[in-house]
Amino acid sequence: MSTWAWYKKLFIPILKDKLTAVCSKKGQQMNQVSTRNTRSDRKEASRRRILAAAMQLVEEGRSPDALGLREVARMAGMAAPSLYNHFADMDELGLALVDDCLIRLRAVARGARKEIINNDTAVALKSLLLQFSGAVAHFEPQLRLLIMQWFNVNPEYRRIIRRELSIMRREMAVDMRDAAAGRGLANHEYELESDTIFSLLITFVLNALDLSKEKREQRLLILERQILMVVMGSRALNV
Repeated sequence: MSTWAWYKKLFIPILKDKLTAVCSKKGQQMNQVSTRNTRSDRKEASRRRILAAAMQLVEEGRSPDALGLREVARMAGMAAPSLYNHFADMDELGLALVDDCLIRLRAVARGARKEIINNDTAVALKSLLLQFSGAVAHFEPQLRLLIMQWFNVNPEYRRIIRRELSIMRREMAVDMRDAAAGRGLANHEYELESDTIFSLLITFVLNALDLSKEKREQRLLILERQILMVVMGSRALNV
């Protein structure tokens, strides 16, 4: 037997075994990752169902503080013990619900504010307030929930709400600065300007939720003038 034939007979089976073992291990790892991803997706889907069920109960007039895990479980079509895989108690569920509402509202606000960059001040403001008014109507149950939970005895609710509102203010200031830079305008105190406008928007929400559609539209016109006064006054002070 030649030396090459001897090497082939000795080492090729060993190499095949090694390659098979490596491929098998790689396949097992990929299956484990796929299983983990699937399990994670299912868990997130269940969590979303629970939050949606809790929000539906709130929309039907139930007080968040009066909800029970069993009641939420029935609405979600799940066994009550399953909820404990996601939330330790109703307080944790309530905090998650508030956090979810705020994140959704922030996403809507981020999209609406892009109008500031793409249009001049008056046009951008009209478009922004129109979208803002639509968002107030669409997210009325969520806004009422946030107002109620602001007065919750658990200070964690106020911490979460403050955190998200602070992020929204900063994002608005950045968008206003970018819009001004794009038009060659001078740098202003956008943090202060954003904070003032944001306070006006929050005041509008607090008043508008209990107004008729006609009165809400009247308040929106007043809000438009108030914001224009803030913007024009800020520009005049920084000339």
